Amino acid sequence: MYKKIPLKPYPNGWYVLATSDEVGTGAIVSKKFVGKEVVIFRTASGQVAISDAYCPHMGGHFGYGGTVKGESIQCPFHHFCFDTKGDCTATGYGTKPSPRLKLDMWHARERNGFILVYYDEHGNAPTWEVPDIDQSGWNKTITRDYELASHPQETTENSVDIGHFTVVHGYSNVKQLKELMLSGHYLNTRYAMTRQGTLLSPKGKLATEFDVHVYGLGYSFVEVDIPDLGLKTRQFVFPTPVGDGKIILKIGMSVKYIEKPSTVHPLLSLVPAPVFNRIVSQQAFKGYAHDVSQDFKIWQNKIYIDPPVLAKGDGPVAQYRMWSQQFYYPD
Repeated sequence: MYKKIPLKPYPNGWYVLATSDEVGTGAIVSKKFVGKEVVIFRTASGQVAISDAYCPHMGGHFGYGGTVKGESIQCPFHHFCFDTKGDCTATGYGTKPSPRLKLDMWHARERNGFILVYYDEHGNAPTWEVPDIDQSGWNKTITRDYELASHPQETTENSVDIGHFTVVHGYSNVKQLKELMLSGHYLNTRYAMTRQGTLLSPKGKLATEFDVHVYGLGYSFVEVDIPDLGLKTRQFVFPTPVGDGKIILKIGMSVKYIEKPSTVHPLLSLVPAPVFNRIVSQQAFKGYAHDVSQDFKIWQNKIYIDPPVLAKGDGPVAQYRMWSQQFYYPD
């Protein structure tokens, strides 16, 4: 399947399938994941569950005419119902269902406004979790999806590829402020750089710091601090493998709420804070999406060199690749 990337296509770990807003109470949402059809549904009590899309009774697709009945999902074909553990709770005829009738369920979590699913090549249960982060005092996260021909390990490698920050994104004065920290499934480092400014930055350049948090190969976010403007953002990066060498790359951004716009610029003192925060969030996300899109042609057309012949200035790519091996079982 993967000729240009000689890696197993589906690393073990947590992946984002949807935002919480996409799946309201009683909703059923169809998704593709690791070459399979799955559905996300939310029960009457608000619990999120993820199951295979096809009813194990006679193959009806829950995403096309299925409904949520209380704490169960009902198949549109014969109205067989299954709870969040995959047990059949009712047939469409009022008869007792066979105990052998089980709907395959996926491990699901709801974290930080996103719905995650766990993949393990051998079907094992999760051995680690994506943490909750404090979102009080932050604006609503804006997201966007892209379908790309790439791999989660390739896109996540950008977090340690210091050299491409200048060449691809045009940042200058790039420095690594913190040595790469690897702890189990978690990777962390911190950078400083100068980037192109905005109308609010008279110098035309902005000193920026990036604190990178990577949880496995499918869940990353970067805390960005722009001291000159008093702005803090969180940039989310979620590559989810869907099959046939494709990923859905979901990006997101949240801006820390600014109570007094005048702290950013004196001329903004008359702008209401809610209006200012909405505009800043939209413009900041636009800039973030632009930066991410600069990588698309490279990701979709590169090949995977293993081992790479590295040079001073590349960053800790070798350490990252060694760390990444834990998310695959040996053949």
